[in-house]
Amino acid sequence: MKISSSSNTQVLNSITQNKSNTDSVLEKIGATKELSGKDSASLVISDALASQISTLSQSVQNANETISMNQIADSSLQALQAGTDKLNQLSVRYNSASMNSDQKAMLQQEFTAVSKSMQDITDQTTYNGQNLLSSNYGLDVSGLGSLSISDQQGISNFSDTISSLSSVVGGRINSASSDITSSLTAVTNLSSANSQISETPMDQKIASLNSDQIKLTSSVLAQIHQNSVMQQNISALLN
Repeated sequence: MKISSSSNTQVLNSITQNKSNTDSVLEKIGATKELSGKDSASLVISDALASQISTLSQSVQNANETISMNQIADSSLQALQAGTDKLNQLSVRYNSASMNSDQKAMLQQEFTAVSKSMQDITDQTTYNGQNLLSSNYGLDVSGLGSLSISDQQGISNFSDTISSLSSVVGGRINSASSDITSSLTAVTNLSSANSQISETPMDQKIASLNSDQIKLTSSVLAQIHQNSVMQQNISALLN
């Protein structure tokens, strides 16, 4: 006896339709393209926009790394400037005629300690294992080891160098920040243009696919249960 053939046909039709929809969505997912226009011109345009967006996104990442790197350098340069100011104070006191030899020895000891701390800062200012306060990055602070407590002019010149390097770093940070703003604006505009070419976003397609699968599963299970009940009822009547 054939039970509920019309209901079974509906289920089979649902399965067939769902398979067709699934194949269509999976084909688009596999191609990673969902263009409303089927012509090659739309595909070329979409590819070009996607390429520009990718390039600009990488530029934003690079600019962020530049900012991070220079912020580290800037922090160290500020510390070096503070240390240089301290060296200058010690030098002024050292060169005072009122200082005796013992006092000068103490000042010299402090001068040496501050200089060493500044050198440690210079050596430890790194990014990804590379020293930032070096000629490789255009931030050469060499000459620290040659500073003398008796040479106030040399200390003054070193201070000017640190100030100049701080300006360079500040300019780099501002430039990178400006690049990020411009790139993000361009990405927004390009993404908007690309969305007008594309169909429903991929995440919505996948969500729709999952929803269809759930609906089909529920329908099949309900029909199976209904057929089972009918079979039991008919069997009971026949006995």
